[in-house]
Amino acid sequence: MKKTLFFVRFIYKLAKNRIWSLSDQSTQFKVDKSDFIRPINELPLMLRKHLHTMKHILIGLLSFSFLNCFCQTNDFDTLVTKFRERLEYDDYKVNLPVIHKGEDFNIILSESSLEFKEKEIVFENPNQNNSFPLSFSVIFKENIVSLFEPGTFVCHKLSDFSRNEELEKELNTKRFDYHWLINNNLCGLSNGKYWLFDSTSNWTKFEQKLPFEKKPKLFENKEYLAYCDCHGEWGGTVYFYNRANENTYFTEATCANSIIETDKGYKVLSHLGHGMGSADLKLIADPSKLSNLKDFDSKTKNINALGYSDKSGHPKTVFDFYWVQIFSSFNWNGQTIYMVNWQDRTFLSEIRKKDIIIVDPLFNSDLYTHDPITTQYENGVILMNLDFYGLGREREVSMIIIKDKEITKIDWNNKH
Repeated sequence: MKKTLFFVRFIYKLAKNRIWSLSDQSTQFKVDKSDFIRPINELPLMLRKHLHTMKHILIGLLSFSFLNCFCQTNDFDTLVTKFRERLEYDDYKVNLPVIHKGEDFNIILSESSLEFKEKEIVFENPNQNNSFPLSFSVIFKENIVSLFEPGTFVCHKLSDFSRNEELEKELNTKRFDYHWLINNNLCGLSNGKYWLFDSTSNWTKFEQKLPFEKKPKLFENKEYLAYCDCHGEWGGTVYFYNRANENTYFTEATCANSIIETDKGYKVLSHLGHGMGSADLKLIADPSKLSNLKDFDSKTKNINALGYSDKSGHPKTVFDFYWVQIFSSFNWNGQTIYMVNWQDRTFLSEIRKKDIIIVDPLFNSDLYTHDPITTQYENGVILMNLDFYGLGREREVSMIIIKDKEITKIDWNNKH
């Protein structure tokens, strides 16, 4: 609205200055202040023409301004319509920009979207048996590298998503059970041993100890390798493996899906779909201050997740929401962006205290996943590995890749 008032004042001044300028220069007519209170059909012809022109300029700029003020939610129209279908009943009406106001959190529409370009594609299963990858895909040398039964790699170029059969030939000299990206190098598990794809394009034995077993890597830096497990309503655990002393520290995280390192520590995002859903963010300033796995007595293990055995009190809660799920967090252009699932819609948001601010409608869909993992690579590319129990149990059935301002959802076998 401020922009609208600005344009009104601007056009008024422009018209006034233009009219008085004409009255000074034109020999065909003169204008005095009484002209502004006379009927328009009594004004001199030249003055009427200029007023007519100014009127159309004003209408155009006002239209642009109002469009700018009130149509800024065009990208959100489908999303808002779905929310209204689910939320508006009796006397309750969605009053934009507020979608929902609650005790735990608020859902608010941003003034404008991030304007990501979204697209969806399907990767065919190389074996034509509709199975899903053995382990979560990784990005290696600008390629998406996936592992399928009977232990062979399938590679797609990140640039155009075409198959990279040359890289596949180099990788498929052995059969593997699982794979990861460690120190920007491709690492595979074969017959209980770890192998590294070296700079000469050959597999060599990897002597470094890895703590994952057959679990995806959640996070990595020079000091730690992080991973997690999930036991549903019985909780989950996030583990920080110290590369230097080979100690593993743990705490409760039900269930961790992404870690962002900040100058204050590690922000661990978790979510759970049981009931109506929940999501929480914890700050772990120093993982070595968590409980040490070697001090844990395995005989005391029960149905609850190991994470509940951490009595350090070190993690600090940033937020803890119920009735909403948050599948992912990542850094983008200096902002922390979250992938939020609420009321059967999944969208991108910022979170400021208890305000969940929708910044992009994503695919305007009910996209859902159970135990996803998000990895942000050094080149800025973001990869989300998505599972879905109803299709592939704990295996990857889809991926989301964010590169620059383009978001691509990739489904295995067929669109789902």
